[in-house]
Amino acid sequence: MAKIKVMSFNLRIRVIADGKNFFDYRKQKILDMIGREMPDLIGFQEADDVMSDWLTANLNDYIVIGHGREADYCGEGMYIAYRKDRFRLHAYRTEALSLFPKRAGSRLDTIDQSKYPRAYACAELICKENHQLLSFYNIHTDHKGEQARLLECAFLMRDIAEHACPFVITGDFNDYPDSKPIKLVLSTADYLGTQDATANIKGSFHGFKGDVGTCKIDYIFTNLPVDPKQSYAVPDDNACGCYYSDHNALCAFLTLE
Repeated sequence: MAKIKVMSFNLRIRVIADGKNFFDYRKQKILDMIGREMPDLIGFQEADDVMSDWLTANLNDYIVIGHGREADYCGEGMYIAYRKDRFRLHAYRTEALSLFPKRAGSRLDTIDQSKYPRAYACAELICKENHQLLSFYNIHTDHKGEQARLLECAFLMRDIAEHACPFVITGDFNDYPDSKPIKLVLSTADYLGTQDATANIKGSFHGFKGDVGTCKIDYIFTNLPVDPKQSYAVPDDNACGCYYSDHNALCAFLTLE
């Protein structure tokens, strides 16, 4: 069996209005944090083309894959990073969270989804240690509409059910643990074995204020053996003048048998 450390990390897109927390000022903190934690798998949300190029150039122990969610495959995207010494890539795809998953940039136009297209990434990875296949999903659901988030979670879980193999999901779901979308994900427990690896984590988003409180909108779900008591939010502070993000990264330890 192989022990795997997974991280879900919303990087916060580059926004000049963030001032001292603009992405360019946070780069070293991000590298330092990842270097300390050294997860085997990372799901990045809110990375644009410039940020993804920077990740590829600087995360030397990792392979970074993904692309933007817009129709031209650019813009903000959900990126996956895996340790090159632990995994080989079997397959990769990005699906739009719409009725037309193969059409890049497509949206749920008739309900309460925001103007932004939403998507998820999936990497099928082969563990070098035990040669088992793992499906790694990374998602960022809509920030505006609950109906949209509910449908987006349904699309995701249908995909997972159709492929029927060990899986892990990282993501910013923009919703709380007692919301309908999160309950929908966990309603697949009997059929898929889905559980919240981050169930004991109380908060994840602080908006560059430092205190996450009970604002938990980031998650790691899996059907692999996991002890939620071992999962944690990676601490952050602004002692150097900025935070590494407006979200705390979350980590969990899974067992791929």
